[in-house]
Amino acid sequence: MATSPSRDIVAFAASSGIAALTLYLLVVGQSILMPLVLAIFLTYLIVAAAHALQKLKVGSRKPPYWLALAMAIVMLIGLIGLLVQIVAGNISAVVEAAPSYQSRLQSLFAQINAWISEAVGQDRPLTLASIVSELDLRAIVGRFAGAFQSIAGNTVQIVAYVLFLLLEHRTIDRKITALFPEPDRQGAVRQTMAKIGGRIETYVLIKTFVSFLTGIASYVALRIIGVDFAAFWALLIFVLNFIPYVGTPIGIAFPVLLALLQFNTPVTAIVTLGVLIGIQTAVENGMEPRLMGNSLNLSPVFMILSLSLWGALWGITGMILAVPMMVILMITFAQFPSTRPMAILMSESGNPD
Repeated sequence: MATSPSRDIVAFAASSGIAALTLYLLVVGQSILMPLVLAIFLTYLIVAAAHALQKLKVGSRKPPYWLALAMAIVMLIGLIGLLVQIVAGNISAVVEAAPSYQSRLQSLFAQINAWISEAVGQDRPLTLASIVSELDLRAIVGRFAGAFQSIAGNTVQIVAYVLFLLLEHRTIDRKITALFPEPDRQGAVRQTMAKIGGRIETYVLIKTFVSFLTGIASYVALRIIGVDFAAFWALLIFVLNFIPYVGTPIGIAFPVLLALLQFNTPVTAIVTLGVLIGIQTAVENGMEPRLMGNSLNLSPVFMILSLSLWGALWGITGMILAVPMMVILMITFAQFPSTRPMAILMSESGNPD
């Protein structure tokens, strides 16, 4: 039986209202929802790490799940402590040093402007150079610093959410049994949730491991080269590595620019650029595909839309979380017939499985 036009209009209006209300709540409830989303991400990371640790053998025995989960929690607490220490120890120094690098940047572009003007016989300064010389490094660095400080400032709230989510995770099996008493329906729900959880855990664990490895390698390289604030730039590379296409160039650009301003010679900047690109290429093209099995399989159009939407809603933190949330949504949508068409549109290959 075909639906009437009036029902279609009512359904469309209801969907539009729900979408508008959701956007409104995302903006108004940012201080509550953003830590919750970070906590969900970290919870999946803990569970995935626990499952990976459970596969390790000590002699002929494997650790029980509760021990693997405890080890994963301790490892995550150590990682969070390291990140908070980096944020607390470097951000204020980077922001304070930004004006001095700003003046060096303006002097550099003034020299470039003079050389080009002399070469082409043009006395007036170039418009492009004038625009670039007005870049405010302190404001740019301050935006990233603000995002890191916001996350660090919500550490207690995020940890509380993670603990409650882990406690809730233990009762899911009983809730499925209570909600779906029919054995066939119960088995189907368990299978679907296991598939969703498995794929999300794999993505979160591998992406975090690869990003962490990239950040560590970048830190070692920047320390050897002698670039200032190596720990901060390594943290920036680690976080931005979660953003495909856009994140890697931005993460590399800052330490390369700093190397140019710090050493006042293009040689060091070129070396820094080559080393960081080499690290990113080796990890992303060599290691990540072997571990992940395939690419993110996300449509570039939907990826840009997601970055723009979450960036407008939650700023830089939203852009950092945009792609993981899009991956989670696509994997989840693909498991249900009613939402599978959306997952197909979100995928790059047309096959979200």
